[in-house]
Amino acid sequence: MVRYTREEVENILVKHKLAGAGLAHSRENNIDHIYKLVKGDPGVTLGIELIHQAIDKGKLKPQDVLDTIASWTGCPTNIEHLSGQGYIAPSSTYKALLSASTVIRRAIEMRSTFIFATGHPANMLSLYSKLADYVSRRGCRIIDFIPENISYEGLKLSLHDRVYVASVNDNPVHTHDYHLMEELLSKVDIPDIAIADHGFAGAAVNHGIETICVMDTNDPGVAVAEKLGAPMVVVPFNDSAPSADVDAVFPIIISMVEASEQ
Repeated sequence: MVRYTREEVENILVKHKLAGAGLAHSRENNIDHIYKLVKGDPGVTLGIELIHQAIDKGKLKPQDVLDTIASWTGCPTNIEHLSGQGYIAPSSTYKALLSASTVIRRAIEMRSTFIFATGHPANMLSLYSKLADYVSRRGCRIIDFIPENISYEGLKLSLHDRVYVASVNDNPVHTHDYHLMEELLSKVDIPDIAIADHGFAGAAVNHGIETICVMDTNDPGVAVAEKLGAPMVVVPFNDSAPSADVDAVFPIIISMVEASEQ
């Protein structure tokens, strides 16, 4: 088994544009999403009930949200600063991958049940599928109920390589919607662990499922939900990177899982 040093992991993250400077989303877009969050835009809140409760109580302020994001990513905390691209400190992603690997190792030890789902299928599906195969080989159950007629506003829930996605004409599409996952979870045994993102993660935490969730620079709902007490393991990560680059973290995660078993 390959063992990675912290420096090697951080170099891989930067090389593949999964962390570091000059990421996919502009600073202006990232700040815009903060303002959308505090206004309750479901595409940014991801349908997370804890966030909507905080909004209703007037507890979410744009600067506070940015400060929360910055605590994860290391991005600038001046909300008036709108130039440039998003930033994620590689050290933050490294630490988060260690935390996620600890959860996966514990789940393997307990023969836990997993569910995998992504709103970013072009980028994240391959990684999630590889992880699903891995934990399955290690004795864990994967929720893979084939959904019928689970749909919302033109989107249909489908299963691709053991990973749930939203699709149109059976073609996986990008979405932040949470309704599809909410309905699915009403039809299956509730899993122990979700590895998911966007609204799929939002629905999972609403059901109290421990959720490993990537957080891109324009995903403020993830950071806020974790701070509010949602059962989330947040992984700051450029989820818009090409699939081949995203897959570069798979051997890193497996190495971390298996190193902690020694």
